[in-house]
Amino acid sequence: MLELGSLQRDALCEIFNISVGQAAATMSQIINEEIMLSVPEIAFYSVAEAGVYLDQTSPRICGVRQSFEGNFHGNALLIFPEARSLDLVRLMMGNNLPIEQLTELEQDALSEIGNIILNSCLGSLADIFDQSFNCGLPSLHIGSGTSVLKECDADHVVMILKIQFSLAARELHGYVVFIMNANSLDLLNEAINRFLGEIPNQG
Repeated sequence: MLELGSLQRDALCEIFNISVGQAAATMSQIINEEIMLSVPEIAFYSVAEAGVYLDQTSPRICGVRQSFEGNFHGNALLIFPEARSLDLVRLMMGNNLPIEQLTELEQDALSEIGNIILNSCLGSLADIFDQSFNCGLPSLHIGSGTSVLKECDADHVVMILKIQFSLAARELHGYVVFIMNANSLDLLNEAINRFLGEIPNQG
């Protein structure tokens, strides 16, 4: 399994910190409430390990999945614990229906939140690495962490970025997840190294 060096890991965290920050600014305008973010924490897992990890964070989660294709390819997901995932939707929609009574419109709202954040992350990767990605349509999955990841190939690697979203009176832990095969992860690592090599030496 790919393990990034500390420099590559810090660079990737900073890239996602910027991209998710841009997405949060867009979301803040939509819900008319400021969203503050923690610096992402990054970790790598097998698909089975990632399912267990997500199961430990919440019995059920909401995940918005979006495929992407380019020089490296895979699936990107935005994941929230089920009990908290409706906070943003309720701010957008102004209602208090339980998760079991999600209307199609509310499911679309959840998918749109995922679309905004995932496209921002992929857009930042494309800009920084000078690449382009073709993205599929977002799809919503609700269930255990293991069930949400069950369609992924068992030999793929899962990169999880843990992010804390803080609103006025709420705190919400979310996860941006990238699932790629070993070849795509190697290409991502090469792209990070090229990016680091192009940064002027400040010393």
